[in-house]
Amino acid sequence: MRSRQLECFIRVCELGSITKAAATLNIAQPALGIQIKALEREFGVQLLERNILGTTPTPAGLTFLTEAKFILRRLQDLKRTLREQVEGAPQMLTLGISPSLSTLLATRLLERVRATMPRVTLTVIEELSHVLTEQVEAGELDLALIYNAPPNRAYAQEPMLREILDLVTNTGSPFDLSAPIRLRDLADVELTMPSGGDVLRRVIEDAMQAAGLSPRISFPINSMPAIKAIIARGLACGILPPSAVTAEVEAGTLKMRRIIEPSLWRTLYLIRPKTGEPPEAANGVAAVLKSLVAELCAENPTFEPIAT
Repeated sequence: MRSRQLECFIRVCELGSITKAAATLNIAQPALGIQIKALEREFGVQLLERNILGTTPTPAGLTFLTEAKFILRRLQDLKRTLREQVEGAPQMLTLGISPSLSTLLATRLLERVRATMPRVTLTVIEELSHVLTEQVEAGELDLALIYNAPPNRAYAQEPMLREILDLVTNTGSPFDLSAPIRLRDLADVELTMPSGGDVLRRVIEDAMQAAGLSPRISFPINSMPAIKAIIARGLACGILPPSAVTAEVEAGTLKMRRIIEPSLWRTLYLIRPKTGEPPEAANGVAAVLKSLVAELCAENPTFEPIAT
């Protein structure tokens, strides 16, 4: 069994397709099939099956998938440990961060880590929260800042702050008013927001369903710049954190309106994998993040700190 075989198996499970997995791994489809067959021969069980949903793991394959991710994570940890034993070797760390926080935190974080931890090379990955969660589970990230982290045995989580959500409109929209808007009145608002797996959308849908309402989602799209462009053109409104539209509001292209009865909030968590040996630098970067989050809460009333 080789690490490349494990990578191939995991990617097929993630994408549900040998064809798509081969394309992302940059190998021929027959070659990928050979890798999977070699694993099945070695362990004496069928790991994948084809059905109407595509290519999915068998019950044995699901067990193997969990262990394969753990093994790859341990191999990555071993490589890192060996590198860090070389005197003067840089410590590599990868952090995931959601798009709405990236402009507020990424530059300040990189500057502070460089100043206080010169041997650490920090890579910042920007993605939606549900994508970052999957990457932490897969062992691709050392740390991540995500919203509304669901309980998961694959990672440890620590709440950092709460952030309010507002209705965002373009200038001149019928909903561009100074008075707050009640949650029940959002049922009349045409909205754009991410797809069903996104944390922000779940917060909105759960709150409206609790009130016996359904959101009118006319433009589902997994791109924050595209969502803001749709709002700016007056095609729909959005429900977003103020931090995501600070520049546009200051420029006068977008407007924010507070939602009440009830207000909508989302919670930011710092998560990290439970399996494997954590990088030496992880605790130091986590401490820097906590200090920056405290500064954000002091600077901006739309953030509310969470005592831990």
